[in-house]
Amino acid sequence: MTIAVIVAMQKELNSLSTLLTDMSQEQHNGFNYITGHMGNTRLVLHQCGMGKVNAAVGASELIHNYSPDYIISSGVAGGLDPQAQIMHVVAADSVVYHDLFTGAAAEEDIERPYPCDPTLIDTARQLSQTTKHTTIHIGQICTGDQFVTELDKLLHIKHNHPEALAVDMESCAIAHTCHIYHIPFISFRIISDTIGAEHHVEEYDNFWAEMADHSFAVVKEYLEAIIKRTATH
Repeated sequence: MTIAVIVAMQKELNSLSTLLTDMSQEQHNGFNYITGHMGNTRLVLHQCGMGKVNAAVGASELIHNYSPDYIISSGVAGGLDPQAQIMHVVAADSVVYHDLFTGAAAEEDIERPYPCDPTLIDTARQLSQTTKHTTIHIGQICTGDQFVTELDKLLHIKHNHPEALAVDMESCAIAHTCHIYHIPFISFRIISDTIGAEHHVEEYDNFWAEMADHSFAVVKEYLEAIIKRTATH
């Protein structure tokens, strides 16, 4: 079995690469990948870069080169609901674009939420009841090509997507690509900053500056839980 993990930033890639044994670096069509194993499961790590285009192209290239059984978008997101606090995790049950509108008369699938894989969601839900590293919320994540810091914009997104718990720049583009290629997907995001914070950007910067090693330990737990669950089916 092959599980692929897509991240946007080098700091995230560095953290996740420490989880691998037999680690090696590969390049295909100008894209860099880190491969290795967790137990008997092959993991492929790819840093796609920030934003929807990078995320969609990165996911497409990864699928073509490695044919993964599952794809996970791992990284950070901004909190879009009071319950989603810094260092909490939002495991998406669906993802949706917040910056796309095809017209009032159009009924395009692209405007509807993309559901995440039920097995991956259920694994996250079970982990939320046992992990001691942080709080895990199950809910919707919104994606757009903006690092949103203004309260009025965040509230506008929340108004349009009241179920949403977090906002990022990649998850829905990856989900859209996985939908096209029929690859099970979930976004598993650590909250780096919160809605309504007085110093929103500083909160994000401090997250990276002060982030303890255990902040990504829950990602390791999640990967281990998926591997254990799929190995028994």
